[in-house]
Amino acid sequence: MMTTTMGMTTAVTMTTDRPIRMTVQNRLTITVAVLSVLALTVVGLVLYTVEANNVAGRNAASMSQEIAEMRTFAQNGVDPETGERFTSVDQILSQFLAQNQPDEDEILFAFLTDGRVLYQGEPNAPLSGSKEFEKAVAGVSGNGGEINLTIAGDDYEGYVLPIATGGQTGSFVVVHNVSASHSDLTQVMQIYTVVALAAALLITGISSILARRLLSPVTELRQTAQSISGGDLSNRLATRGNDDLAELGRTFNDMLDRLESAFETQKRFLDDVGHELRTPLTILSGHLETMDSQDVDDVDETRTLLLDETDRMARLVDELLILARSRRPDFVRPAEVDVPSLLGDTLAKAKGLGQREWQVATPPTITFWADRQRLTQALLQLAANAVEHTEEGQSITFGAGHDDSHIHLWVRDEGRGVPDEIATDIFDRFSRGSTEGNGFGLGLSIIKAIAEAHGGTVVLDHASKGAQFRMILPKGPQ
Repeated sequence: MMTTTMGMTTAVTMTTDRPIRMTVQNRLTITVAVLSVLALTVVGLVLYTVEANNVAGRNAASMSQEIAEMRTFAQNGVDPETGERFTSVDQILSQFLAQNQPDEDEILFAFLTDGRVLYQGEPNAPLSGSKEFEKAVAGVSGNGGEINLTIAGDDYEGYVLPIATGGQTGSFVVVHNVSASHSDLTQVMQIYTVVALAAALLITGISSILARRLLSPVTELRQTAQSISGGDLSNRLATRGNDDLAELGRTFNDMLDRLESAFETQKRFLDDVGHELRTPLTILSGHLETMDSQDVDDVDETRTLLLDETDRMARLVDELLILARSRRPDFVRPAEVDVPSLLGDTLAKAKGLGQREWQVATPPTITFWADRQRLTQALLQLAANAVEHTEEGQSITFGAGHDDSHIHLWVRDEGRGVPDEIATDIFDRFSRGSTEGNGFGLGLSIIKAIAEAHGGTVVLDHASKGAQFRMILPKGPQ
């Protein structure tokens, strides 16, 4: 395209390089088609070679038989008119041709001593009277031998046998029409070619249909993946059967379930974080706006309040970081943990949380595989929650138990307990057991994250008085 602007001519070449997309179905179909054509071609070539060798073998055997019979007849033949052995070459040749019938596509010739040529076989044979044929025979008639020539578009092969008696020499010639011998084979191969092409087309069509059906889950997988890029995680693949593609579809659906759950969790997490951070930020902003910078007392009071809110925000961030790191593979570092030692150390640390009657139920003497520091963190968090919901002098008890495959670690208090209406949601983020206290509702979420990182869980047991939280953890390698 040419554009002209202010006397200047500019040539603009517009090209579009779009690669042609070759689908897996097309590749499989083309591959099957090529392999089918190659296989059928190889079969045809082998068939043709074997049959051509068979035809050549039959021709050679037939010529050898005729030559052997001619030699025997020339040596032992008897003139039927005299009852004596032949004394003339022409009689031997004439009598042999008279009493022998050649095979199909075979011609017998007798070159007599007087120059005449007799033959038995195909009528009006192109070789009869052919100078080229007579010249080929004359060329080997002295010692005999094979001849090969092409006349009138047909290929011929033959053998010349000299016959000598009483000082006279003639020639016996047996010739096969090679083209005629191969005509049936050629016809068969033509039919085979047509059938092979039809078979290749049929195989290609069937393979295309089968490839489309077999790869339909892959097509659905691509379409579902494209819909995910648009933010839709609700689509699922329809899986049928028990083959590899069906298993792939189920695995993909499981992945989508995890992704959808993770995205929903992340969305709720961000909403909750935004909600929790908005309050202290509003407090900070409001007090800064209303603070009288000339009033020293007001400045000190505002500073104290803002530092307290900053500490609360730092605590919130720390707890959120713990929850975020709980999904990392290195969040827990398992080692052998002795249960009595774990509870004893935790009790010693928990006594600084408040004036309570701290106790340890007699723990089983058992060890298991876990992260001691994370379990201590979880137990102390449960103890801190128990302190918030109990009065001075009430008991808080650490305990443990086990079964064949799990360890049970629990903290029980004699406080107010957990209302039934919030018992099912108490482990969710920012869900508080009561409106009292200054926590963010992340403590039990952190405990749940620690338990799940160990492959276990945490539950709230029903108790007649107070509350009991219990972590159920796998024993791990023994």
